[in-house]
Amino acid sequence: MTKTLFVALVALVAGALRAESPEQFFVQANQLYQQGNYAGAIVKYEAVLKTGVASGEVYYNLGNAYYKSSNIGKAILNYERALRLMPTDDDLRHNLQLANLMITDRIDPTPRLFIWDWWDAIKTSISLTAATWVMSFFFFLLIGAIVLAILAPSYARRRLAFFGSLACAVLLALSVVVFVGKLNQVESRSEGIVTANITTIKNSPDAKSSDAFVLHAGVKVFIIDNVERWYKIRLLDGKVGWMEQGAVEII
Repeated sequence: MTKTLFVALVALVAGALRAESPEQFFVQANQLYQQGNYAGAIVKYEAVLKTGVASGEVYYNLGNAYYKSSNIGKAILNYERALRLMPTDDDLRHNLQLANLMITDRIDPTPRLFIWDWWDAIKTSISLTAATWVMSFFFFLLIGAIVLAILAPSYARRRLAFFGSLACAVLLALSVVVFVGKLNQVESRSEGIVTANITTIKNSPDAKSSDAFVLHAGVKVFIIDNVERWYKIRLLDGKVGWMEQGAVEII
């Protein structure tokens, strides 16, 4: 019994030593990509993600590998995931635009108030890390202004610090709103990308129900409900229908 346990422990230690790290997978994936072995690179990039390491760079490179493999749905999916983590990367945005040009379906968004476009632009242009730093900066600035308003030696300085603290409070409140909005965007499970080459959208969550319309790979959908293996989705142009969960992946 003791010998068996010893052998098992040795096997576990040997396996741990042989196990490849996420960094090794990433390096191998990059090498395979440079060699033009995009299928092999995809396997290695996916292996990185399976270890629990999810970074914008991994998603971006994985999107490139899928793009080179002509899998537009998966390419856009990973570009969108990368965009949530690297919103200011110009190369990423450029590649996402190129991939979107290859989508079969052309969906024109319904008009809406310009303020919502501004709000989306703000959330998209800042990373969660940057939003956290900005919020923290205004918080400590507010604390400093309050302390100065209490301890300033003269009335004029206390008055100036008081109004400064009010301004800091407003800026802190705005930064909190942006932080919460960005956090919700990053953690959102309500947006998905169609990864099936072609899928038929139904009028109800039933394969036998009537067809509503057809979608192709790469289209972004908003998930508003789910029933068993079906998602109720809405498009940018307002169309609503039901699609099988296997045809879409959550961003």
